[in-house]
Amino acid sequence: MANSKILGLDELPRLREDNLGKRIVHCHGVFDVLHAGHLAYFQSAKKMGDTLVVTLTADEFVNKGPGRPYFNSRVRTEMLAALECVDVVAVSNFPTAVPVIKALRPNFYVKGPDYRDKDSDRTGAIFDEERAVTEGGGKLIFTNDDTHSSSALLNKFFQTWTPEQQESINLVKKAGGLNKIEEIFEIIGRRSILVTGEPIVDTYVFCQPENLSSKSPSVSASFRFEENYAGGSLAIANHLADFVGATKLCFSHGGEAYFENMLDQRLDKRIEMAALKLENVPTPRKTRFIAQAGSQRLFELTDLRSDQWSQLSSEPFRNKIVEMNKSSDVTVIADFGHGLFDADVLGSFAGLKGFVGLNVQTNSSNFGFNPYTKHHRFDYLSIDTREVQVAYHDRTTPVPLLAKRLKHDLAARKASASITLGASGAAFLPDGSDTDFSAPAFADNVIDATGAGDAYFGITTLLVQAGCPSEIVPFVGNIFAGLKTRIVGNKSSVSKAQLMKALTAILK
Repeated sequence: MANSKILGLDELPRLREDNLGKRIVHCHGVFDVLHAGHLAYFQSAKKMGDTLVVTLTADEFVNKGPGRPYFNSRVRTEMLAALECVDVVAVSNFPTAVPVIKALRPNFYVKGPDYRDKDSDRTGAIFDEERAVTEGGGKLIFTNDDTHSSSALLNKFFQTWTPEQQESINLVKKAGGLNKIEEIFEIIGRRSILVTGEPIVDTYVFCQPENLSSKSPSVSASFRFEENYAGGSLAIANHLADFVGATKLCFSHGGEAYFENMLDQRLDKRIEMAALKLENVPTPRKTRFIAQAGSQRLFELTDLRSDQWSQLSSEPFRNKIVEMNKSSDVTVIADFGHGLFDADVLGSFAGLKGFVGLNVQTNSSNFGFNPYTKHHRFDYLSIDTREVQVAYHDRTTPVPLLAKRLKHDLAARKASASITLGASGAAFLPDGSDTDFSAPAFADNVIDATGAGDAYFGITTLLVQAGCPSEIVPFVGNIFAGLKTRIVGNKSSVSKAQLMKALTAILK
């Protein structure tokens, strides 16, 4: 009987048509740990109409940190359907409730009393939900029942954190917790930033491996579909646009038709773009052949050049960076080591105003040629373990000792730094402090680690510039990077609402 209540998402519009003249009431959430507060909420909602529809967020869209949801959507669906007061249950394959509200067009969309003060919703989603309900002819209503939090119950009784994660959470709470993070984000929200660096097109060719070729020892695979994602500096700008007051982006490219089309589709419309088109110089592109099941990489093909300024003048690019920097509070330099930043361009950085964050990357195309030491103007540096080793030509000294050397070398320029440690998290080395701060990774169900380091770099640059407590910097950076690993390539960015939702769940 319970299973008869469970509908597919595509059946919700028909539900509205089949219940003409009846009042449909809609509740939406994760409902991870079903408790007394949920029951009271549903019972109150049912009294407002004839049919109570409860939709829940699919597992892949639950952005509440690692270990969430605790119960998968099948279990959560069956638990909800077993409640007598619930008439219909459906799983939503969207990150927000808005598409479901538009499909169902409920008479009443019901939220708990915690949302009555709309400004207290850290995600801001309540305003979008109310707009969707109103446009469909319905009304947003709040219950008055006592509520409990699934996140708080999980954090208190289910021991979802490792000792290292719990220690990091405790340090963040002592440093001000969510209130302090919100205060810092308010400061960041008033900032104007400039992002500059190579754009990288991440082309994902999804295919199905079949067998070894009959004529050579190579994998044979059948083509499924192909997508182009905005990577490199484009991805960083997309991530940060949701956090700041204004975002500017300066880069060069080859002017290919596919690239122009990708920019139109994938670049956040809030970004002010200054793009220098270079003749006969291809836009950096990395084509990855992906086994569709499990998103496993089979092969990578690169189309990169590092000699553009030996063929063309870099003066227009240098002048544009200097010009855009004058009206920016923060300049984010993403050096992927593909020739955009050579001696002439680096020389123009000497006069940059405001706060400068720097990331240099070591990859298969530039190994050994792109150390952070080639840069002389930055206030914050974010690099990974291998990039520290490359900078010091040292692959045997333990990372903690290399970190001490890095901190010593950066002291003269009064710069802070982060060393990202992959699955082990990140270490933050604040300027002017004898204490370093580490935070473990907060990531599970990793789909694709591509761009996680870029995400960490971008958000921590803003945090450091805004004066964020050192204990909080690597913690928030790791949460942000962890959310990024749940996204295939750079298909989409991590929003401020998603980050705040995860932080709220973890710090409750």
